[in-house]
Amino acid sequence: KEKNIYKEIENYPTCYKKTIAQVLVHLHRNDYVAAERCVRESYSIPGFSGSEDCAALEQLLEGYDQQDQDQVSEVCNSPLFKYMDNDYAKLGLSLVVPGGGIKKKSAAPQAKSEGATAPTAEEDEDEYAGGLC
Repeated sequence: KEKNIYKEIENYPTCYKKTIAQVLVHLHRNDYVAAERCVRESYSIPGFSGSEDCAALEQLLEGYDQQDQDQVSEVCNSPLFKYMDNDYAKLGLSLVVPGGGIKKKSAAPQAKSEGATAPTAEEDEDEYAGGLC
């Protein structure tokens, strides 16, 4: 309703932000179809199809559909999403792709000391050789 009111008074940039909010809510509920429909309906808003909001939403939907958690996290960490209302920004940052796993941050520091060596792939595999429990 709110988006339609902004559309009536021709405040289109706010309509774009409301579309992002709607898509985040739909994806958080694991409703990809509703999120995609929301974006498609917004193409009728003048200027939406060429906006950075539209490009970001298309990337977000593509990453979600492809179960690419890294792409979804990258889009949700963009300033476009981070500087929305706090509730929506948190929703974007907590968005997890079903089947995509959770993105893990590297625990290794960027600058390594001379004596430190990175663990090899074999060492990582041995750590879980007995199972997870």
